[in-house]
Amino acid sequence: MKATKFHHDYPYRLRIQHPEYGEIRLERKGRFLRIDPVEPPAEDEVVVLTSSAPHRARGTVEALKEGRKLTVVASAAVLEWLRGLGTIDGHAFPATVDGVTIDGMPYAAPPTTRPLSHMLRASVAGARAGTTLKRLSEQVRFPTTEPHVIEVVLEDGGRMLHLDLALHRGTDPDWLGRAAARFSGAEWLLVGIPWGEGEGVVQHVGRFEAKRVLLTELTSAERRESGLPTELVTPWRDQLVAVGTEAHVFATQASYRFE
Repeated sequence: MKATKFHHDYPYRLRIQHPEYGEIRLERKGRFLRIDPVEPPAEDEVVVLTSSAPHRARGTVEALKEGRKLTVVASAAVLEWLRGLGTIDGHAFPATVDGVTIDGMPYAAPPTTRPLSHMLRASVAGARAGTTLKRLSEQVRFPTTEPHVIEVVLEDGGRMLHLDLALHRGTDPDWLGRAAARFSGAEWLLVGIPWGEGEGVVQHVGRFEAKRVLLTELTSAERRESGLPTELVTPWRDQLVAVGTEAHVFATQASYRFE
């Protein structure tokens, strides 16, 4: 695919988008970053993968099968797998690409989220993403790799921390201490709420002393495709606001812009 522009004249410091499923887009001057893209990324974008789970890696796999050469930042295990599928300019955590530093730290997901990738393989949902995932799962073996939280440090020093589904009632205290010491003080903190784990997220997220917290809908689409119930994020946002945390709901199809 022919590369497009590199956005050197982008008018905003940062725009964070949440198109659908687990995808997060970071738009800035220079190449855009796409975390866990659902649709196939372009060759002039920087792809960041939290894991090789089918619902997180499908867009990247589809692009590689179409013959696109991608710049990918991920764990060494994920990069090794992707090199068997196509051509990548791979960078293992921690890496600096176009002046942006991207780091990752593995975490243990709560048990309630682990079976989702397997259930999604059998999904017969009519949505394009579900259909694509089913087709890809029939063609490609998606290995099991540790999921990672992601930190992105912009050229001006601004930091975004994507905690994914790392916070829950069973989060290991030692891991939490190490992660908080390593990543505290981010300007933007994104975190998903695993099913039934809102109390754990509210309990732990303050350890990271972020300027603002974006409670991100990361699993609702996968759960709906699998016939599982979903829950609202807003009540947990209200609890954080009540204790003085700047918190916002980050729903799918939404975006936040920062000058």
